[in-house]
Amino acid sequence: MAAFSFAGCREEQTLFERIDEKQSGIGFANTIVINDSINILDNEFTYNGAGVAVGDLNGDGLQDIYFCGNQVDNQLYLNKGDLKFQEVTSVANAQKNKGQWSSGVTIVDINNDGKQDIYVCNTMIEDSAMLRDLLFINQGNDKDGVPHFKEMGMEYGVTDNNHNSISTFFDYDLDGDLDLFIAVNFIDQQYPNQYITKIKDGTAPTRDMLFRNDYDSSKGHPVFTDVSISAGIIWAGYSHSSLIHDFNKDGYPDIFVANDYLSNDLLYINNKNGTFTNKIADILKHQSYSSMGSDIADVNNDGQPDLFTVEMLPADNKRKKVNMNANNYNHYLFTEQYQYEYQYVRNSFQVYQGINPTNGLPVYSDIAFLAGVEATDWSWSPLFADFDNDGYRDLLITNGFPRDIIDHDFGAFRSSISSSLISRSELLEMIPEVKIPNFIFKNEKNLTFSDQSKEWGISLPSFTNGTAYADLDNDGDLDIITNNINDPAFLFENTLMQQEKKNQASANHYLRIQLKGAAQNLNAFGAKVRIWYKGEQQVAEQSCVRGYLSKSDESLHFGLGGHAAIDSLRIYWPDQRSQKLEKIAADQVIVLDYQNASAVYADPLPAMHPYLTIKDPSTLGINYVHEEYDYIDFNIQKTLPHKFSQYGPGMAVGDVNGDRLDDMVLGSSSRFQGPTLFTQQSNGKFTKKILALKSSELMKEEDMGLLLFDADDDGDNDLYIVRGSNQHDPGSTLYQDIICENDGKGNFKIVEGGLPLITSSGQNAKAADIDNDGDLDLFVGARVETKAYPKAGESLLLRNDSEKGKIKFINITNQWNKELARVGMVSDALWTDFDNDNKIDLIIAGEWMALKFFKNTGNALVKINPGEQITNALGWWNSLSAGDLDNDGDMDYVAGNFGLNQYFKCSSGEPLSIYAKDFDQNGAYDAFISCYFPDSSGKKHEYFFHSKDDMQKQLILIRRKYEHYADFGRATVQDVFTPEEMKGVQKLTANYMKSVWIENIGGGKFSIHDLPNEAQIAPAYGSQCIDVNQDGNNDILMIGNDHGMETSQGKADAFNGLVLLNDGKKHFKPLSFEASGFFVPGDARALSSIRIRNQSFFIATQNRKPLDVFEFAMPGAKAAQLQKDDAYAIVELPSKQKQKVEFSWGSSFMSQSSRTWMMPSKSTAKIYNSKGISSRTIQP
Repeated sequence: MAAFSFAGCREEQTLFERIDEKQSGIGFANTIVINDSINILDNEFTYNGAGVAVGDLNGDGLQDIYFCGNQVDNQLYLNKGDLKFQEVTSVANAQKNKGQWSSGVTIVDINNDGKQDIYVCNTMIEDSAMLRDLLFINQGNDKDGVPHFKEMGMEYGVTDNNHNSISTFFDYDLDGDLDLFIAVNFIDQQYPNQYITKIKDGTAPTRDMLFRNDYDSSKGHPVFTDVSISAGIIWAGYSHSSLIHDFNKDGYPDIFVANDYLSNDLLYINNKNGTFTNKIADILKHQSYSSMGSDIADVNNDGQPDLFTVEMLPADNKRKKVNMNANNYNHYLFTEQYQYEYQYVRNSFQVYQGINPTNGLPVYSDIAFLAGVEATDWSWSPLFADFDNDGYRDLLITNGFPRDIIDHDFGAFRSSISSSLISRSELLEMIPEVKIPNFIFKNEKNLTFSDQSKEWGISLPSFTNGTAYADLDNDGDLDIITNNINDPAFLFENTLMQQEKKNQASANHYLRIQLKGAAQNLNAFGAKVRIWYKGEQQVAEQSCVRGYLSKSDESLHFGLGGHAAIDSLRIYWPDQRSQKLEKIAADQVIVLDYQNASAVYADPLPAMHPYLTIKDPSTLGINYVHEEYDYIDFNIQKTLPHKFSQYGPGMAVGDVNGDRLDDMVLGSSSRFQGPTLFTQQSNGKFTKKILALKSSELMKEEDMGLLLFDADDDGDNDLYIVRGSNQHDPGSTLYQDIICENDGKGNFKIVEGGLPLITSSGQNAKAADIDNDGDLDLFVGARVETKAYPKAGESLLLRNDSEKGKIKFINITNQWNKELARVGMVSDALWTDFDNDNKIDLIIAGEWMALKFFKNTGNALVKINPGEQITNALGWWNSLSAGDLDNDGDMDYVAGNFGLNQYFKCSSGEPLSIYAKDFDQNGAYDAFISCYFPDSSGKKHEYFFHSKDDMQKQLILIRRKYEHYADFGRATVQDVFTPEEMKGVQKLTANYMKSVWIENIGGGKFSIHDLPNEAQIAPAYGSQCIDVNQDGNNDILMIGNDHGMETSQGKADAFNGLVLLNDGKKHFKPLSFEASGFFVPGDARALSSIRIRNQSFFIATQNRKPLDVFEFAMPGAKAAQLQKDDAYAIVELPSKQKQKVEFSWGSSFMSQSSRTWMMPSKSTAKIYNSKGISSRTIQP
């Protein structure tokens, strides 16, 4: 059934309906009264709120509710059925001590007597007696069914007096009993956002606490012993939440801690000997900045849980602009200097990718932008749960803050006025509030979510902190309970089941599993359940706390969509014993008992036969690490979206010394030595040589694309080097490309006068015989007019007029097509015969443009209309590669774009735009990007992307126009600049950011096919079309990422390399890097094939990192050494299909591959030259 399709039957129907306090009996409200000592100006934790926990405290099968209060009393509500509750706090003796400020709450059977106990954390009040946590031990029910509790924290050894957020129970040493971890949050310094040397020796008062359960037989219950320091829980932080999960899959539980402020999150990996080591820097590529709540669950049903943390990035434009700080590249520099991990002001959705083959640790990629869940304002609690029972977990996020202390207008006012002129109470009243609806997102089953907050009925403005879910009425769907500041708690009834019955709609089924663990862990915390049905799977873990300061129903709830039964179920108990059940009907609650478990069981590892094998480059003699001077492009143009100085290294593969072995050249960066030549020896190892090809000792040139080809027809490969970047003044001679003559032995000398004058910042060079005269001509793509983005540099079409012993290229751009000179900001170009007329054509990719197709007529390159799909897709295109992807005898293409996992979202109806000119006539070129953000009502308008501070750093008149940040946040593009000011502006647009494959449908027309979302998680650069699994269909290899993005976006780093398998039916299936063997996690650029020891390899370059090398076994393939004139082959496959293969001189982003072609096994190939004349046939 479509998700909640019946909601349209009546307009007022929603998935959730609020049950008011009169009907439910829940009157709790976390009311906070400010005074001289408790207020947001003096203590930023004043409004951090409190949690809520659910659990069956009286054993009647209904989930009860315990609320924590800050200044108000904690309250316990018994569930009387039918969503009616009775407040019994005093009767149950479950109240906190007068004056305590409670924060988080956990429900757990800590003494394993079959009765649930309550653990309450306390904070804020600077009195050790008030800070002591409370442990309420359940003494059993009275005659009215009300449980009674006895506070026994001291007896159980819980005696610390820290400022505690939340406790969680788990068995870290696998001795069978539950140990205790406490997240601590306390501001111990005036500036918690100041870079300091990290405190990681356990001396900081803000470190968390680990207590070992030491059962005391004389007392008959556990006594907890503080083992924090000896166990390695030693890192300082400001902890809001913690999660327990076996991240590295070694059978031992690990600890994730979400930290506020500058302090990084922590991921303590269990060393299996009673100690932990923080490994987060090796596991997450970046984090949320001020992490609040967190959750972990399998979101995409791949059997591996994913991690989510929330931050404070607003959704609407006004709130963004009053809270956004100016971009500050110094944060990057200090992050590296003080050895912090990168972190950004937004939610993080870290999707599990696999186990890193180099260190055995898990790899995650943050795809919050792609998923559409990056911005939910001042957020507190994320919870994954299947609220519509469709088989995929949805996402609930609570938010709100009574006083927005980080509002820039308030900050400016506070700084401008003397404290003697305004009272404290007046100043507090001037701080704006953030009373906004919570968010709930429906899982769209493709790594994306859709905001259903209004449609599902939870869009009530509030200040909500802790929240929990549970099936409070036992009807088969999950209800929601929240803890609100200054408002009554919300109880949202999930009406899914009753609405389906009422509307006679086909039901979304469910299965709920309750666990009864071993004698010392009756809650079965740490157990995992996996279910299978009709080729699908789900997994869930029994955990103590999730979200923020709260505990949800610990029963494992599985939505099943339209499936009325599951095929099988397996439970994995914490000691790895297991139990399997089969053929289980849906729509019921089942209980799994540890007593029925069988012997220790581990899932058989999937048979992994990766197509590529990672090789250590040093074993091949390739000792290379790319170096890059960190030039800050943003100091010149403050509102650039990304750098242009961080695109290296390029790579060219070819034989430089005539021994018929592949060698390679790698480009160098400004301020470093010249390009690096690796020459292959007969044993398959390489020797290294630095080529002295820079103009002075300063070595300021920056190499971009490189190309090895025989320019002067003397039988050896010469070297062309494109010079680029954004570091030098416009027109600088440092942008002059060079052509280097080879002496036949791999020694290169710059040919003076071999090229025309070039003063534009270049990107790439690609060669082809455009005039069929037997030599190779060049297209040289220029990227940007330096310091004047988004003006395009001057691209060139160069005719080869060389003679033996004298290399000479002539600029013929104007003769062949004047448009080529300023065709756009070229990222890549590809020579390809797209119409099979034996004249090589040209496709160009670039930024803020459509892909452009130029047909070769023999004496001109004529721009053609390749079809509306192509011409209307204005993107930030990065790369092009060719392959016959549908085996129809013509070339199709892979076009790498910027992807969808980024701030700059756009569509045809809501394009991204850039407005550029020297607005204030001060000689600096101003460029401002706009995009569509919602206003406070949710309606989208065109606003400028950057903050007020960033724009006014570039253009001072912004400060004169807008004194207040809120006014700037309300101003659309049309409000900011008048029509007069917009005269003469350079405007470019983009509306399509997806990487695609392009089908050649003949007649000069093409069709775009989006690649799967796994290919959209970062900018795509190097790519290859090759038959990876040897099934006769060309597959796709891709690499990418861009660590040079502007700092509010942060590093685009989600890519780890990707293999897309072609099913032969125009669909591509993404493979995990564990299945493919292809793992390139860094800032990847060029991707080239190379022949080593008569085997095929791929090499990927990464900015500021070593090369990644992969061996590619091709059983039965035949190696063909290509001749200079070989242009393409027609391959007859075993299926009798005809596949075209082109042999390019340079293909994909700053890449050139081997001229040894590996012909598919059991195939026949005819080789043709550029004139369409067959030179030879290769038999199987």
